[in-house]
Amino acid sequence: MNEAPAEPGWLRRTLPHSRRGRLVLISALVLVLAGTGLGTWAADTWPWPNDRYCWGAWEEDSGPGFLGDEAFGDDDDGSRTGRETAPTRERPTGSCEVAIASDYKSSYDGDKVTTDQKVSVEYGPVPKAAEARLAMVQDGFLGGDMVPLPDGLPGTVNGRGGLLVLPKSCDTQDGRPTVVTMHASGTYTSGPSYTKNDPADLGGARQAAVLLVAAANRAMTAAGCAPDEPLRVSSPLYDLPGKQERHFSPSDDVCGIRGLRLGTADTEDQIGAVTRDLQTCSVRGNRDGVPYLNLAMVAQPRLAAVFDGIAGERPAARGWRGTGTLGKEHAIVRADCAGRPVIFLMGLSTDPGHLAVFANAAAARLGCAPIAPKGADR
Repeated sequence: MNEAPAEPGWLRRTLPHSRRGRLVLISALVLVLAGTGLGTWAADTWPWPNDRYCWGAWEEDSGPGFLGDEAFGDDDDGSRTGRETAPTRERPTGSCEVAIASDYKSSYDGDKVTTDQKVSVEYGPVPKAAEARLAMVQDGFLGGDMVPLPDGLPGTVNGRGGLLVLPKSCDTQDGRPTVVTMHASGTYTSGPSYTKNDPADLGGARQAAVLLVAAANRAMTAAGCAPDEPLRVSSPLYDLPGKQERHFSPSDDVCGIRGLRLGTADTEDQIGAVTRDLQTCSVRGNRDGVPYLNLAMVAQPRLAAVFDGIAGERPAARGWRGTGTLGKEHAIVRADCAGRPVIFLMGLSTDPGHLAVFANAAAARLGCAPIAPKGADR
C-alpha cells in the first residue's frame, strides 16, 4: 500500500514551499497582526514542525543542502516534495524520493534558471538474475570514486549516493541480501541553451553515509527486520579515492597495476579503495568521458554475499581458480583467497586479460595464489 505525507492544512498549502519564502510571508502577517494587537508569534516560532522525508528519516533544514533553502537558489517559492512507499513485513520493498524544483531569473544576467533535482532511495533484495545484479551493484556502486562505508558497515558511498547491505535478518527466503541504495541526480538549465548535470547536494560522502544509514534504519523497522541496535555512522571516512590520472599512451599501465593496459590513448583512471576488503578502479575517456573499464575486488563478507549464487559452478576459463563467468558486459570470479571467499569483478570490457591482470595483482596483494593462469593476460 502506498504511503504519502499527510495533507497539510489550507493555510500551509497557501505558503511558499521554501522556508525563506514562508518566513517572508509570515513576517508580513506578524506585522499585520501586531497592528491589530493580535501578533503574539515571532516568525521563527511559528507553530509548524519541519517537514520530514524518506519514512521520517530526514528532516527539513537538518544539514544537507537539498534539505535546506540553499537548494532553491534565488527562488523564494521553490518547492520540495516527497513521495514514498514504505516496506512492510508482507512486502519488503519500498522507495522514497525527495524532489526539488525552482524557477527564477538569474541576478547575474537575467536569464531564466531552472533546476530539477532528486534524491531517490530504494529498499529491497538484490535481483535474482546475475546480469541484473551485476549491473545494479557493480556498475552503480563499485566505481573508483566510491569509498567504503565507515564503522565496518558493508557498503560503499560517495557524494552522490551509496549502497548498504542490511543484516541477515533482512535476507529473503531464498538467501538474497536486502540492500538500501541512494542516488542523487539533477539538472541545471540557464537560458535557452545551457544545461548541465547538477545532482542534489548531499553534503559530501560522509553526510551521504549518515543519510543512507538513517533511511535504512527506518526501512528495516517498517519491514520488521531491524537489529536490536540501530546502525550508526560515528567514524570519519577513510581510504578516499586518489586523484584522477590521465594516460596519453596506449601502452600506459592503468589503475596502478603493472601490465594492465587498454591499448587506448587519452584515458583517465580513478583508483578507489585499496584495502583488504575492497579494491576498485574505473577507466574512462579523458575527453568524452566514455567509460572503458570497471574493476573491483570484494572480500567484505556481507558485501561479497551480494554476489552469492551467480558465479556458476565451473571455472571462468581453463586454468582459472574458483568459479566464474566471462560475459559480454560483465565478468565475475569467486575464489578462496587468504582463508576467505573473494569476488573479482569486471564491467564494460570484454577482454578476459584485463580481469586476469587485475585479479592476480589483487590476489598477490592479499597474499594468496594467482587466480588466472600464466598467459591469461595476453
